[in-house]
Amino acid sequence: MNRPWFTIGLAGLAAMTIGIGQSTPSAAESARAAYEAGRGATDKTARARYFSQGMELAKARLAARADDPEGLYWLAVNMGAEALERGKLAALPVVPRMEALLLRLDQVDPSYEGAGAARVLGRLYHQAPAVISIGSNKKASQFLAKAVGLAPEHPGNLAFAADFLVAHGDKATARAYAVRCLATLAERPLGPEEREWTALAHAVVEATQ
Repeated sequence: MNRPWFTIGLAGLAAMTIGIGQSTPSAAESARAAYEAGRGATDKTARARYFSQGMELAKARLAARADDPEGLYWLAVNMGAEALERGKLAALPVVPRMEALLLRLDQVDPSYEGAGAARVLGRLYHQAPAVISIGSNKKASQFLAKAVGLAPEHPGNLAFAADFLVAHGDKATARAYAVRCLATLAERPLGPEEREWTALAHAVVEATQ
């Protein structure tokens, strides 16, 4: 299956609550809200501004409490999303910083956002280049398995694990995860990530027929 080397549609998010499709960003109340607004914005400049705002809001939480789960998680995903707005090469230097934030979150609150740290780490290790970045199939397998173990019905965990497994020959498990992902999304849509997870799951189902 064709895929970009790195994707930040990694978070298990609640439904969008603010700013969807706005061209001019307003002040977001949290790093999560800023990220969600950025994901929903249609204008590139607005997206970048929302993600930058989310980074600052997350940093403020970490300044108050260094291991704040919300700060760790949303700084990582806003950072990655903002970098991708500047291009894939711009995102490469950001990946190790994201990794450090998420590894810390995996230590202090592994269940946050439906095993969000393990989910995003697994996706990073799967999609990042191995030679010039942190890509590692071994680590991807470990963290995606952990994400599914901690939150077995989270559609993002299932979609990313299925995408990894089908690429590495475990078609039976990949298909089972993809089918579960689609069934879960049909029952409770989750907002902007739903499109990515749905597309991945459908691709896995097609590839394993």
